[in-house]
Amino acid sequence: MFTQELETVLPELRGYARMLSSDRDVADDIVQNACLKAWTARNTFDPEKGSFKAWMFTITRNEFLQHIRKQKRTDCYAPSDLENWLVEDCQMTNRASCSEVIRQLFTLHPDQRDVFILVVAVGYSYEEAAKICGCEIGTIKSRINRARKKLTEKLDASQAGDVERASSDGDFHNVMDIFGYADRLVKRAA
Repeated sequence: MFTQELETVLPELRGYARMLSSDRDVADDIVQNACLKAWTARNTFDPEKGSFKAWMFTITRNEFLQHIRKQKRTDCYAPSDLENWLVEDCQMTNRASCSEVIRQLFTLHPDQRDVFILVVAVGYSYEEAAKICGCEIGTIKSRINRARKKLTEKLDASQAGDVERASSDGDFHNVMDIFGYADRLVKRAA
């Protein structure tokens, strides 16, 4: 039954993966990995909770997102190139906003800040961040959610002129300082 349903939806999965990745070989790898994950988890699929096709499309999408995350970590850039790339074609107001975001980021509680940097800035998965921080995935998700909410509140208040400049627990003047800080977090956890 499982293999028949999988064979039926396979052409659509390939088309979907090709649309996402724009690369036939990468798309085939994504679909193959998605099929392996589905096969491993075949006993967890409950037809009463949703369709097999939707389940497979979700697995394929997640596999594509995981591929993107892995690709981010494997791309190698010189630190100066990365910083230039991140601020390329940036207007002064955008640079000021970026500096304000970085400054406000380091006013967050250390637990929230560290997880936010690991997942959002550096690109670690929730699972990897949980291992680094030594806590559960749910804890990671809630810390990121709280950090995003607090950052939004702080930035809204700062833009309105309601927040005084708070000193951070370190001098973070650019994006590379954040990556260096994340590297120290990972090494400390190891």
